[in-house]
Amino acid sequence: MASAVAEQMSESDELSCVVIPTDGESLLLPNVCVAEIVPWRRIKEMNDGPSWCLGFTGWRGLTIPVLHYQGFSDKNAQPPEARCLVVMNRARTRDSIPFYALAARSLPYMVQLVESDLSTSKEGLNTADVMKVELGNSLATIPDLAYIEEQVSALHQHSMG
Repeated sequence: MASAVAEQMSESDELSCVVIPTDGESLLLPNVCVAEIVPWRRIKEMNDGPSWCLGFTGWRGLTIPVLHYQGFSDKNAQPPEARCLVVMNRARTRDSIPFYALAARSLPYMVQLVESDLSTSKEGLNTADVMKVELGNSLATIPDLAYIEEQVSALHQHSMG
């Protein structure tokens, strides 16, 4: 992900990103990762699921998993106080789940970044983090989408098995 951000920045002066406020932190992703932002909706809970999976919801005729980002690093994370779902495009779709949703505390917002906007830090990284970046006076996390998507694939195989 970090290399994708750097690669896109080398191709143009600016990179369009989205900041997704979650419980505890803000996630920073290229806007092409986001398929749609939808209002919070009913989630069908998953019995004996991992702490990062809140359950499943319907979206455009599909059943997609809903992820709680803090659940990747804290097995005892409380369910989020979410306002909306950010439906994510998957980069790797070896299985039949081409999308998943992230629970967001408030509406995501767009930012235009130039390389000088980013100051990186490896401190305080959790399991699903690639790096922390400073955006003005705030800190944002670039999530490890490859790791997250591996977990979503494993979840799919578990629910099908």
